[in-house]
Amino acid sequence: MTRRTVLAGAGTAALWLAAGQPGAAASTGPGGPAHSPAGAGTPAGWRAPGLRYHYPVPPSPGLITSDICVYGGTSAGVTAAVRAARAGRSVVLVVFGRHLGGLTASGLGATDSGRIDAIGGLSREFYRRVGAHYGRPESFGFEPHVAEGVFDSWVAEESIPVYREHRLAGVERAGTRITALRTENGKIFRAGVFVDASYEGDLMAAAGVSFAVGREPNATYGETLNGVQIRTGHQFQRTIDPYRTPGNPASGLLPGVQPGPAGTPGAGDHRIQAFNFRVCLTKAADRRPFPRPPGYDPARYELLRRYLAAGVWDALRLNTPMPNGKTDLNNNGAVSTDNIGRNYAWPAGDHATREQIFQDHVRYQQGLLHYLANDPAVPAAVRAEVSAWGLPADEFAETGGWPHELYIREGRRMVADYVVTEHDCRWAVTAPDPVGLASYNMDSHNCARVVVGGAARNEGDVQVGPAGPYGISYRAIVPARGECANLVVPVALSASHIAFGSVRMEPVFMLLGHAAAAAADLALRDGVAVQDVGYPALRRALIADGMVLTWPPGQGPVAVDAPDAPAPGQPFPVTVAVTNTEGVALTDVALSLSVPPGWSSAPAGPTTAASLAAGATFAAEWTVTATAPAELLEADVLSATAGYVAGGPVSYSASRTVRIAEPVVAPLVTAASTAASFGQRGARLAVVAAGRDLWTGIDEYGAILRPGAGGPASVAEVTLVSQDATDPNARAGLAFRNDLRAPGSATGYVALVAKPANGFLLLWDADGDGTLDSVARLELTPTPYPARLRLARAGTRFTGSVSVDGGTTWRQVGAVDLPSAAPTQDVGVLSCAHSTTPGRAVFDGLTVR
Repeated sequence: MTRRTVLAGAGTAALWLAAGQPGAAASTGPGGPAHSPAGAGTPAGWRAPGLRYHYPVPPSPGLITSDICVYGGTSAGVTAAVRAARAGRSVVLVVFGRHLGGLTASGLGATDSGRIDAIGGLSREFYRRVGAHYGRPESFGFEPHVAEGVFDSWVAEESIPVYREHRLAGVERAGTRITALRTENGKIFRAGVFVDASYEGDLMAAAGVSFAVGREPNATYGETLNGVQIRTGHQFQRTIDPYRTPGNPASGLLPGVQPGPAGTPGAGDHRIQAFNFRVCLTKAADRRPFPRPPGYDPARYELLRRYLAAGVWDALRLNTPMPNGKTDLNNNGAVSTDNIGRNYAWPAGDHATREQIFQDHVRYQQGLLHYLANDPAVPAAVRAEVSAWGLPADEFAETGGWPHELYIREGRRMVADYVVTEHDCRWAVTAPDPVGLASYNMDSHNCARVVVGGAARNEGDVQVGPAGPYGISYRAIVPARGECANLVVPVALSASHIAFGSVRMEPVFMLLGHAAAAAADLALRDGVAVQDVGYPALRRALIADGMVLTWPPGQGPVAVDAPDAPAPGQPFPVTVAVTNTEGVALTDVALSLSVPPGWSSAPAGPTTAASLAAGATFAAEWTVTATAPAELLEADVLSATAGYVAGGPVSYSASRTVRIAEPVVAPLVTAASTAASFGQRGARLAVVAAGRDLWTGIDEYGAILRPGAGGPASVAEVTLVSQDATDPNARAGLAFRNDLRAPGSATGYVALVAKPANGFLLLWDADGDGTLDSVARLELTPTPYPARLRLARAGTRFTGSVSVDGGTTWRQVGAVDLPSAAPTQDVGVLSCAHSTTPGRAVFDGLTVR
């Protein structure tokens, strides 16, 4: 759908006059001094009226002209303005409120970073600047005022005029181009290119650009995680009656529970994921107590009271420590800080509607903390725990220690010529024109709370990891061709609901703001529509800025092809190829290959080419012979470099990890249901395997086993020497199974494994479907290595134990009866990386007796 109307603050001047005399003068000037909320164009004497989303501001007419106009003071807006200024462009930053940095400077100090190595450019520079404040190389956890200070300093250093409290009222267009942005207070901004860095996509909508709100059906883009979802994340752990009078539907629903059905799984609707405030907490002596908000009603928390009475207390369990004794409080569990189902009208709502929603969220979340700290109906231990916290005295002074900005997790989403979907996240498709990488989970908070089978249930939570960092297409941040020729949209970008749940992280918004400004600069330089910016030139500019556009980082147009696990002493081929992605012919192309010390290599043909046409590929081959590494399946790296001339010397490098495989010898054999390599050197064994999981329907591992070695009375032992931490839930250890070479189907399945994050698990297949579904735990943090694992069978009884002192003392992890165990079973070691990145597990001394 499209929307040409835009938010309007009706009667702004009259409302300002009705608000009474403004207070003390605020500083003005381009950028404003650090920590000052005022900016260019703010009349002296004006003061904002406390914790509000929208409030009347005094008139401030005028005409401002620049090369680039950025609308939105979010983290993306600041990086866009800074990148534009560093390119030598005149730029203005038009800000809805008084503060810069969006959520990054409004309590979201526990950065959802995903893979840090996927973050580059100004986004990475921001976290390094924050780190410098704390005397560290970089920091992804910080206090709100420190983050805001970095943003304020940035715009001051670049002399960027910042127009705070300037709210969009409309746009002027000529054909497919925006010619001016008008604000409520009478200012007109003219520019060659506009950047919409608002969370809601307000400028995009005003310009008539197509957008979506809510959740698409799975069928729209062939996804699996979109639409209605009732899953286990942040879900009720007990059966909680949802009715005002328990057991009586006629009495009505408790506050916070929505009428109507949850909907058909995978069906689309108007719902969006819940909002909250990312509250900064402290236990400091000068902390402010949690306020009792106007309109506070303890009955609003009856569902939480019943949940506490049922024995579950988890609402404040995601309270991440920040520097100087502060924290970042986020939603956790079934009833917490998310105000579920109360935000549907926000994305396309006018200012009055959003102000009502904003105040409802203030009332709900302030009331929640006040209730938990003070209400006699709350267990005393919970009251004591919560009341030990408060709001810091040195944060958010204008709003009593409460964050000034609501966490808008999802607003409008542009619908452009490229839509980022679940398929991008899962690496099923790859954008050929990436301008940045995203790597966080496909993460949707709950969208509704409904009644299912007479009990309260949350709906909409999804937390599924991507295959790895993935590229965001340039076409996803510019409108569809023909809709608007001079607008770039780095925040409300073109993505499905569930893919946006992965993209929507502040580091990604910052790097997309950086890319948006780089594209705007090239569009102005070449006099073209943003849709016609040449990608090769944009890619070169972004790489020069330190942006990461490929995974692994720096991969560029060079590829190295080699066997995953060649044998020592046996020659194998390695091919290095370079593809001309520059858009012009190349000259003086040269390829080179470096191998580890002790290896040999010789070219098998030409390694240079005089020229290479646009889009063409040049490849060279080497014959390589490897030596055995010091440790089994230790990673070795082949490094390749391509150099050429394209208007100047250009060089790219790439690498390929190989592991030299030493064969497994009888009676041992191997089995794999994922990418895996194996090695044996005497009593030492190694498995390098990928694998999504060993749990409920997924059974992906690499294994070295002794077929039929386990009988009704058997004991297997092995030392787990080391395990790569490819994921906190990676698993490596011992297994008994009727047939380890039949993953996903064979029964009698039990495994004793270690996880890098927190100790040991005994896993088993309780329902006989051929995958592991039940668990007993021995939590140890950090997981100790080496660890001796023992898995003993007595009939159908299996007992798993662990020793971390070489076998002197043993601790039981768990025991289970498995009637499906065959009289004779396979016994072996296995590994699952819980990732598409293979990880190595090293074992020693496997015995079966």
